[in-house]
Amino acid sequence: MTGSALLDRIIHVHPVTTSAIFTPVAAAATALAVTKGGGWSLAGWGLAGYVAWTLSEYWGHRIVLHYEPERGFGAKLHYILHGVHHDYPQDARRSILSPLLSIPMVGGTFYLSSVLGDLPLTFGAGYTVGYLAYDLFHLYLHHGKPKNRLLRTLREYHMRHHFRDDTKGFGISAPYWDELFGTSIARLPRGGQSARAATSGRAA
Repeated sequence: MTGSALLDRIIHVHPVTTSAIFTPVAAAATALAVTKGGGWSLAGWGLAGYVAWTLSEYWGHRIVLHYEPERGFGAKLHYILHGVHHDYPQDARRSILSPLLSIPMVGGTFYLSSVLGDLPLTFGAGYTVGYLAYDLFHLYLHHGKPKNRLLRTLREYHMRHHFRDDTKGFGISAPYWDELFGTSIARLPRGGQSARAATSGRAA
């Protein structure tokens, strides 16, 4: 799909692979932090790391993944990192964030917060858990069958981003940031054109 077999393998990510990479990272960081002490404050820093992830999810999706150069290397890189998912939204292995992004994001967070900074490792662990939860939840929104109203609402909301307006709806696991930053996508009035019917050409 990208014209390169190697790049296709890199971006064609199985969810088990992502879980196998990042679950041990979060567990090891938490265990190491506990051995150093810190009590209940470690849980607070873990929660702070999770919140930091939700902001990364929103702004990364809005600014990085939806910055679309028209030509050259930038255009190809955008397609590898995000465009391919929008062209093939029902391809399960393209619903997972490419390791080209996820590994530097998680590694960079640990480095900045606990190597250059002085935060407990649970901050990075919370960030990692947030990322992993986002990736698996995003996969579920595309390919799962939501059984309750909340999950159906979140799935519908994300589909509005794909099939109606790709300039809004950047929060996937944390759609409340769309409300705060003015990028929420309103539901169409009853009887209005459906999100899928409103789409022509490439799903954005």
